[in-house]
Amino acid sequence: MPSQVLITYRISDSQLRSIRDVSSDCHIEYRPDPAEAAKYLTEAEILFGDIPKEQFVRMPRLRWVQISTVGADRFLYPELLESDVVLCCSRGMHKYQMAELLFGLMIGISRKLFAYYDLQKEKSWTASLIKESDLLTGKTLGIVGLGSIGSHMAKVATGFGMNIIGTKRTPGHVEFVNEVFGPSDLHVVLGRSDHVVNVTPLTPDTIKMFGERQFHSMKASAIFYNLGRGASVDADALIKALEEGIIKAAALDTFEEEPLPATNPLWKAKNIFITPHVGGPIPHYYHLLTDIFIENLRQHLDGRPLATVVDKEKGY
Repeated sequence: MPSQVLITYRISDSQLRSIRDVSSDCHIEYRPDPAEAAKYLTEAEILFGDIPKEQFVRMPRLRWVQISTVGADRFLYPELLESDVVLCCSRGMHKYQMAELLFGLMIGISRKLFAYYDLQKEKSWTASLIKESDLLTGKTLGIVGLGSIGSHMAKVATGFGMNIIGTKRTPGHVEFVNEVFGPSDLHVVLGRSDHVVNVTPLTPDTIKMFGERQFHSMKASAIFYNLGRGASVDADALIKALEEGIIKAAALDTFEEEPLPATNPLWKAKNIFITPHVGGPIPHYYHLLTDIFIENLRQHLDGRPLATVVDKEKGY
């Protein structure tokens, strides 16, 4: 009997054809409209789409799910955690754009490019800002979370002549990283880094992991970047650290509440740079995601282990 595949993400005709071409042993239902998709939940064995709890409990035959994001925390509710359903994320497809966003921010802040752009609009030639600028070369980058994204950031940082240190849940050799520490030594990484980037997943251990104590562990000249999860940062503690000069600046791409409300004090915090969660999305995002799904579908049909599987115990 053909495997019953339900696709609820909106993809292109060519992407759908590529999925259909994988095997004749699959019956594909492409239903991006939620009302239409609801008619096929009970029969679906494979889902290429989000899996909210109210949908999961209506899918008794479900065997595995391919979601579009790296972070899987919003789908790790008890019903799914306690089931045999395999959850696959999009691990590996964000590393290039995330690294480019990080270094765009790092260069823009360090070389005062954002300030020059503001001055350009005022037709102000203010070359004296060069006294406040800095280089990345020779500086230390602390990467909190040396997974796929963090490891690629380390690779890129070597091109700028930076010293790279970081944390990993299980410390060990990571290519391009000079020193790898465990989570308990986070304060060591923070104290030695000129630039600190958080790219950890959201787990019980990483909620509010950057608070008053962590910001006080950093250099007064340090710049903090959150490209991980919004809930990993105590926003009030960050605002206080910026206002009091505990750290030099911060750049945030993720927030606990999105879109960030206009009334949120982060908008007006001193020396802060805000981007609207654009680290991962790119124009051809679903092309890359479909490639991951197709490879997993082939492996599933061949009886081989799936790639990008979420460890339910770890939460990523």
